[in-house]
Amino acid sequence: MPEDSRPFPPGTLPARLNPALRQQLLALGGIRHYPHGEMLMREAEPYGEVILLLDGFVKITANGEENRLAFLVIRSRGDILGEISAMEQDTHTGTATAAGPVVGRAMSAAAFRSFLEQNPPAAFAVAELVANKLRNSIRRRVEHVDGSVRGRLARVLIELATLWGRPAARGVQLAVGLSQPELAALVAADERSVNRALAELRNMQVVDVGYRRVIVLDLEGLERVAFGNNNRPGGSSS
Repeated sequence: MPEDSRPFPPGTLPARLNPALRQQLLALGGIRHYPHGEMLMREAEPYGEVILLLDGFVKITANGEENRLAFLVIRSRGDILGEISAMEQDTHTGTATAAGPVVGRAMSAAAFRSFLEQNPPAAFAVAELVANKLRNSIRRRVEHVDGSVRGRLARVLIELATLWGRPAARGVQLAVGLSQPELAALVAADERSVNRALAELRNMQVVDVGYRRVIVLDLEGLERVAFGNNNRPGGSSS
């Protein structure tokens, strides 16, 4: 089946558009293939392209204080890269790196801006996506100053397993390989603290860890570590 005809995940830009606008978006630019490790965009470089991801995973990173890695998010099918820089006509705020083979539709920033200017519903959909990114960023900042490193790590692993987990012989394996520095950046902690937290979770038999490999063995047990017995999202507080 052609890649562009597969359903896009709910909440992504193509899924938010009506069929006619979605086809217009998918007609912009051209298909590109990015091998593992290739940088699709670089932090602080001038804007030039917007990329709609069609297949694979991309890690978005940025340099924080003292040039320390700040791992931001993982992007996958249906996500767009470079849209904020294109709209602001400014430099990229992060680096996008292929985590495995990636397929994307690359279009010029000018073509993307013209598409939004001519189609207000599409512009509104992009504004909603940007607002969601800001909301998620604020939520993460709050979580990073609340609770133990082990609890923060458990919450991150739950999110990754829910969004990008794949069935394994035992449990659910994260589809994206993450290094220790990347995990540390995700939970805003130093590597030593994250290594200790991973060892604790492994001893509790809720995760199994290898080189760039994390398998969630017991999701409910991990939720108890992350949220406690009465603080899981949607749970009661009686």
